[in-house]
Amino acid sequence: MAAQGTDATFEQEIELSPVPVVVEFYATWCGNCRRIESVLDDLEAEFAPNVRLVKVNADENAQLVSKFAVTSTPTLFAIVSGAQVATTIGAQPEPVLRAVFEAAATRVATEPGEGCGCGPSCSSATGEPAIGWVDARACTLPTDDQPMRLAEFEALFASSLREVRREESGWLRLRLGGGADVEAGARDLARRESDCCSFFDFAVGRDGDEVIVDVRVPSDKEAVLDGLAAQAEAARTEGEQW
Repeated sequence: MAAQGTDATFEQEIELSPVPVVVEFYATWCGNCRRIESVLDDLEAEFAPNVRLVKVNADENAQLVSKFAVTSTPTLFAIVSGAQVATTIGAQPEPVLRAVFEAAATRVATEPGEGCGCGPSCSSATGEPAIGWVDARACTLPTDDQPMRLAEFEALFASSLREVRREESGWLRLRLGGGADVEAGARDLARRESDCCSFFDFAVGRDGDEVIVDVRVPSDKEAVLDGLAAQAEAARTEGEQW
């Protein structure tokens, strides 16, 4: 069962915790908090004893709300050795919430200048692949943000993907089912991914009841599309099992 954190117990419960902590700021009246409660309980049980879940009532702990600049509930933070390594806001789907726990469980502290700085997939300083499909040298998304970005893609694929097709060697087409919300989500992700990985050329449009996402890359980055396609198919398969 999740521990309760307060202004008075924060240092002991969170900053001095011997294991990583996921902190949820919630409110008793918050419907979105209730929506994710069972998912968080399941994740807490799955990741125990390597990650602890601590819940903070935002209405009763003004100091912590101010310290973490919390403006809405639910808000989650992954904290390792007193440092924030991931965050998410709102009633996110299970893959996004899971990514917060995974960020806490797998985070390895590095000295300034070490490690990687790529997008929703990277290679570490040793050249080992971490997550996803993009080489560390080709992307600039901060390391702490990578798990959340990957989880956003996985959530989109799991809920909406209908088809993955390689049109040409450097061109991948994704067909998504859904309305304006899916299209808006795809456009937002495409824009943010292009910002940190400039070699991507995304085009998002509609074909009847489907959202079409075309992804093009230069010839020297074609392997990226292989990884993206595999990630999309894996997420869709997992989504179908749910």
